[in-house]
Amino acid sequence: MISLRKAALAAVGVCFALSGSVWADPLPEQQSSTIGYPTPDAALAALHAKASVEFSTQDGWTIASDPDTNTVWSFPPQRDPAYPAVVRRQMTPAPGGKVAVQMDVLCSATKAACDDLVRAFERMNDEAQRQLRGGD
Repeated sequence: MISLRKAALAAVGVCFALSGSVWADPLPEQQSSTIGYPTPDAALAALHAKASVEFSTQDGWTIASDPDTNTVWSFPPQRDPAYPAVVRRQMTPAPGGKVAVQMDVLCSATKAACDDLVRAFERMNDEAQRQLRGGD
């Protein structure tokens, strides 16, 4: 099984500050939630109901690590432009001893703030992949 704590720490170790993407093209959107819950609050409440989920706070973000599903959930603080939102990342083994990250986002903020959130987490996922491979 993948070390969820190691993967989560590698991923959240990158700064959560979101930079504006004034010149970036808009990202495609899903028509309905892909995280399994209708709202970020519903996801957070369900995670709090699971005894195995571990919670932490980093830079105001609520991080929920679910070892049963190798999933890390990230909820921005109210002061963040992407609030209310949740990012769900599930780590699974991939060929060659690698780790695949399936990311789903539910964001109810402005399109620009949500796109910035997705791009920031894509960068963090890339960085986490590099760290898990040994920094290559």
